[in-house]
Amino acid sequence: MKALIPQETYRQISDISLDYLINDKNIKGIIFDFDGTLLIKRQISEGTINFIKNAKSKNLKIAILSNNIYVNPIFVEQLEIKTTKKFAFKPLKKPFLDLANAMNLPPENIAVIGNNRIADIYGANKAKMYSIYIQDLQNFFFKKRIKNNLKNLGIKKIK
Repeated sequence: MKALIPQETYRQISDISLDYLINDKNIKGIIFDFDGTLLIKRQISEGTINFIKNAKSKNLKIAILSNNIYVNPIFVEQLEIKTTKKFAFKPLKKPFLDLANAMNLPPENIAVIGNNRIADIYGANKAKMYSIYIQDLQNFFFKKRIKNNLKNLGIKKIK
């Protein structure tokens, strides 16, 4: 299904080139998913903090869109993000478009960065926003740990 395919895929947020987004894709705002994208293992990486600071210094508008009822205000305050939408019902396109309106930007000038192909990427694509998939590192580390434990038990053929 084409709507599940992101325009870009990265391992982590800090790998994304802001200059490329701004100059080549005409991005003026970024919507982040919270859990698993900004917040990994109950913390925000230094690379992610620096990415958001750099984005703000380049006058990009920043927002958070989350399906969770609770988005930890300590992290939102730390990142100085004023626009958030919780309990969003992603992948419906309405919450994406609501945030676009709150940011005063047309959807085509917004990048959505998330770690869920259905909630984040599908929703962004349906809203005509630029979708960027971040590999789900929480799941990645969990799967890697299971794979290593199985190998230690003598089960060798694991993909």
